[in-house]
Amino acid sequence: MSRNETIFALGTIILFLAGCDNLIEYSPYQTGTGDLPQNLNPKVIANFENKSSESFQPFRIAIIGDSHTYYDDFEDQISALNKIDSIDFVIHTGDITLSGIHREFVWFNEITSSLRHPMATIIGNHDFLSNGNLVFENMFGPLNFTFDYNNCRFVFFDDIILEKNMEDPDFEWLHSALEADETITHLFLISHIPPWSDPFSIGNSFLFYRILEDQKTTLSIHGHTHSFFYGNRAECEVPFLVSGDATDREIIILEVQQDTFLVDRQSF
Repeated sequence: MSRNETIFALGTIILFLAGCDNLIEYSPYQTGTGDLPQNLNPKVIANFENKSSESFQPFRIAIIGDSHTYYDDFEDQISALNKIDSIDFVIHTGDITLSGIHREFVWFNEITSSLRHPMATIIGNHDFLSNGNLVFENMFGPLNFTFDYNNCRFVFFDDIILEKNMEDPDFEWLHSALEADETITHLFLISHIPPWSDPFSIGNSFLFYRILEDQKTTLSIHGHTHSFFYGNRAECEVPFLVSGDATDREIIILEVQQDTFLVDRQSF
């Protein structure tokens, strides 16, 4: 190759690279929050404390989950939530990403930034991939947390197993978090994976069911299966509610009353 040809080739490469500033924008293992918000769940809880009543008052919450990278459907889901004025807050049952990469958290934040209602989010197994658990914890705060609203307790429990190298969930924390005196009207458990799913061993499933029963949990709420389910299972006396994914194009409404609760599915 002549000197002029070499100079021309180098110049072409430089021009190409100059136009590709965002070609490789994020490493899959990037963990810094960068342009992401931080501690979203604690901020939501602080908001609840200002609006919550010490005595029970009826309320309604919306439940969604497994938005992954179904961005068109997820944007429509957020728009549909914004048209519902009668809900107090939203619960996302986890898997806000597909691969746990930083850019997916950015996209999730961009879509949900228009949400008019406060939203509490639990981590899903896909959110653990590619160091995503570190991004999630920076963005949302502790993976296990609780809050009270209108004299009802909500317990958010990280029950991821496979993506944590088969580490058992912290059932001791769960048992303690679900302990509530008789003045609490309802007790709700939220975790991504329902206890009958494959990642759970027989022993872990049994322990999960017994804790729910022993602590008199009102309802156990999950995602993960990408299929709606509401009802009881033979293994446990506590009823279960499982959200589908964003492609189902529906919102689950949980109406909490003094002595009961009602589940409604609203399509959009």
